Amino acid sequence: MAPPPYYDGSMADCEAFINACRIYIAAKPRDFGNVTAKIMWILSYMQTGMAQQFRDSFLAYMQTIEFQTEFIQVAAGVDPIKTLYRNIYQAFGDPNKQATAILELTTMKQGSKSAEEHVQCFKQAYGRSGYQETAGIHELKQSLNTPLLDKCMSVPELPTTLDKWYELRNPQQSVQRPQQSQWRPPAQPAQRDPNAMQVDRNRGSFRCYNCGQTGHMARVCLNPRQQQTRLVSAWNGGTDEERNELWRMMTGGSNVAGGGVARIEEVMETTPAAVSGTQTAPHSQNFPLGQ
Repeated sequence: MAPPPYYDGSMADCEAFINACRIYIAAKPRDFGNVTAKIMWILSYMQTGMAQQFRDSFLAYMQTIEFQTEFIQVAAGVDPIKTLYRNIYQAFGDPNKQATAILELTTMKQGSKSAEEHVQCFKQAYGRSGYQETAGIHELKQSLNTPLLDKCMSVPELPTTLDKWYELRNPQQSVQRPQQSQWRPPAQPAQRDPNAMQVDRNRGSFRCYNCGQTGHMARVCLNPRQQQTRLVSAWNGGTDEERNELWRMMTGGSNVAGGGVARIEEVMETTPAAVSGTQTAPHSQNFPLGQ
């Protein structure tokens, strides 16, 4: 066990020095043969400042009859070391602990101390001040650094007891205000024309009735010379349904010009004669030859 620190006579450290001496002597009673040995050991740690003057005066006092009466020839059950502690406290201790604690409490600031260190100091001062809990909460808030105070004040429900306030010193223990997330509607898939796929599928099935190739219609065919021959051949070799479709394409969807399939006779496909003049496609009755 470590011995007590050297004492210089400061009022703030007086009680801590006495407690350290008391603990050490109680832990190692065999190191001290009698009362005088205990007194000399305690005085050996009072080496600087006002404590040194107290030690010198007490060493002189030990040579008197009064010392023998007060410390050596004591009644049974009286601890002379407690008398020495009382004398030390009367010389250096706080004569009014409560007033000092109140002053310390009202002027305390966190400063460079960590939150946990500051709370421990505050607890000690608050315990000696006699303050009610509401006043203690007020003083604690006044003593905190602004960033920590702002974090504590951001909780949804502020604590009403000091113990709960002490728990807020740790940022990990702070109950954060739940963040309100902005509602966003679910993403809608891009709208697609339901007929677009069918149009794309049918686009490649077009067959030109002029040249017989797929991918374009007869009205945009690049081989117009074969148009009439192809149309006549398609008409004669097609079914009623194909003839209806051919008629619709040639007339723009109208059944007026030329009538329906039932009113159209089969067109005779003849091989044009080779003449020196201009070659023309055979003409059939009631059949339009232009797209």
